[in-house]
Amino acid sequence: MFETIAAGSLILFYLLHLSVSALLSGIIASYLTRRYKDHWALKFTFLLLFNLALPLIGYLFTLWIGYYLLHVEYAKVLKHTKMINMEDLDQEFPHVKRAFGEGSMVDLMANEMAPQELRMKALSTMAENMTQKNVSVIKNSLSEKDDEIRLYSFSLIDNMEQGINGKIHTASEKFKHSSSEKERISAARDLAFLYWEMIYFDLSDDILKAYLVGESYKYAKIVLNADINDTQINVLLGKIYLHKSSFEDATTHFVMAIESGIEHEYIIPYLAELYFKRGNYRSIRSMLREVQNLDMNATMHPVVAQWRDHG
Repeated sequence: MFETIAAGSLILFYLLHLSVSALLSGIIASYLTRRYKDHWALKFTFLLLFNLALPLIGYLFTLWIGYYLLHVEYAKVLKHTKMINMEDLDQEFPHVKRAFGEGSMVDLMANEMAPQELRMKALSTMAENMTQKNVSVIKNSLSEKDDEIRLYSFSLIDNMEQGINGKIHTASEKFKHSSSEKERISAARDLAFLYWEMIYFDLSDDILKAYLVGESYKYAKIVLNADINDTQINVLLGKIYLHKSSFEDATTHFVMAIESGIEHEYIIPYLAELYFKRGNYRSIRSMLREVQNLDMNATMHPVVAQWRDHG
């Protein structure tokens, strides 16, 4: 009995749905015929089939939504969490302030109106990282009118010079009294770089500089005779020959360093300096265009940009 009633209701529903769909399709098709000159039957058929298909589309959509809800994965919701106290969090982080105010340390040391305490602190900071630029700033402070700054600068330079001299003495003793050839070559290598370090940081006068260059060259040649493919020694000899304006020899050793596997970004600045001193300006521009990593070097970037754009 129940099945008969259900079947009858379903048939009645579809008959009603068919009647309403046919009526609406006929009315809309009549109005559309006034604007579009196609056959009325074609438009009527399309609209009727569209309306009849809506229940089927509803069935398909119901199946899809059921499948989706069964398989969908929801993001995990954290439970039993507490709100973050931003005031307590703020107290855990230190407040970072500028130690030397605006501008560079070079400008600070050149400013005679700057507080002495701040300038002394700047010298101490630079002394922790004795780069060529920092050493130059400290050496400029040797002519300061302030006695404390002048004496402190002198002590920093003197300590650095004494430190290098102490290493030279130790390496020299090792070189003279070493029983194995390997240790002797190792000591010669240390001496070559230590003597050049004195030149690099400009810790000697012009008279002594020639002696230091000669000593660095002598020990570098000893190492090179033992290992002609020593990359760093070839670079050092290239620098020495460049310092002596022996451009052909400098080129030879820089090329040998490149063949030994040194990165181009490291050797290109020396080759550019070599070509500049030889007057080969066109090669500098083409060479610097090949290397992109120099753009990340804060010291080299302005020079590289100038040569690429206007060289």
